[in-house]
Amino acid sequence: MGKESLAGMVKDKARLADKTQAMAAVDAIMGSIREELAAGNSVALKNFGTFAVVTRAGRTGKNPRTGEAMAIPAKKVVRFTPGKELKEAAAASKHEWGGSHWLDYRSLVRTVEAPLKEIKAALARRGVGVEKLQARYDDTVSRLKDLSTNGGQAFQEMRKGFSAAFAELREAFKKAADRF
Repeated sequence: MGKESLAGMVKDKARLADKTQAMAAVDAIMGSIREELAAGNSVALKNFGTFAVVTRAGRTGKNPRTGEAMAIPAKKVVRFTPGKELKEAAAASKHEWGGSHWLDYRSLVRTVEAPLKEIKAALARRGVGVEKLQARYDDTVSRLKDLSTNGGQAFQEMRKGFSAAFAELREAFKKAADRF
């Protein structure tokens, strides 16, 4: 949900005259929270959660490009700790939508990205077009992204139909690899 959708919900629930008033209310709340955090204070909203500024300790990390060790300095970040009712709502949502079975399209992209690059390079070396393979990949990722962002009902559809799309993608990779 974005800020516009939130303002629409505030308008309906608070019975405001128009969305402009609701947007002003949302902006005022967010501005107030931002000001308190900038002043170093925490903001506790009963049964929702607490926003607080904390200092993240410095640490040693790796440069992702070179793999070399690098120092990551300490910095201040905002930490949110959910309240009891928010935790319960999230737990109910997780249970209803399948919990650990929830698929994220980015994980699919990470899984097939390297093999896809290798296959595309091999096809290019042999002068074979990669358009059909790329089209299947793009279609599969698009379907999964749409389903994963739509929530509950889409999750049920995803569990029933996505395996077929993934099988098509796997078969396309297999056919491309078999050509070599």
